[in-house]
Amino acid sequence: MKLGFPYKLNNYTKNQTEVLELEIQELATEFNNFSKYLDVYVFTGKGLSDAFSSDIRADLKLVQLSVQIVAVYCILFMGSFSPIHCRAAAAGITLLCVCLAYTSSSGLLFYCGGKTAGIHNLLPFLLIGIGVDDMFVISAAIDQTDPESPVEERMREGMTHAGASITITSFTNAVAFWLGYFGSLDALSSFCLFAGFGVVFLYLTSITMFAAFMVWDIDR
Repeated sequence: MKLGFPYKLNNYTKNQTEVLELEIQELATEFNNFSKYLDVYVFTGKGLSDAFSSDIRADLKLVQLSVQIVAVYCILFMGSFSPIHCRAAAAGITLLCVCLAYTSSSGLLFYCGGKTAGIHNLLPFLLIGIGVDDMFVISAAIDQTDPESPVEERMREGMTHAGASITITSFTNAVAFWLGYFGSLDALSSFCLFAGFGVVFLYLTSITMFAAFMVWDIDR
């Protein structure tokens, strides 16, 4: 049997609400310790948030390992795993662009009053996947140009093909995340807002910093 007893928060602050829910949880735990035939389980907003954050923290180590694996893959294969065309420096710039996009987008939203939750710890992993893909597209498009052409011509031709691709994917990704902002879950709404701006800043670093570095890489 399950019974629900909703309560009105009135003008309680978030801290006051959490204290109230914690006291209710303690009363339920104390009752369960003395009851033989009846157990009481409390479903509260704070309890749900704590459980969700606990699950995220438990997976954080796996997320960090995944980021490291992606970084190693980027360093090895951005230059087609060739000792002659090795682009370890380009891979480093790729990771730097992802880092800058993450910090700048988050900093802007924090300045505007944005708030985070445990799920936001997944943002670096999300952005590194999108960022590496965009920069692989740019690198591959430039590699398909005539190596005998001037650097300016190769960059123009390469960015003509790669630019359209990453622009469309970045735009659709950002819009999809921003639509998620209008959901009913506050943590998920905030995550979608941060992710959308992260994708936009990632696009900007790709067509500026990374593209500029590729000019030097081609010239060498």
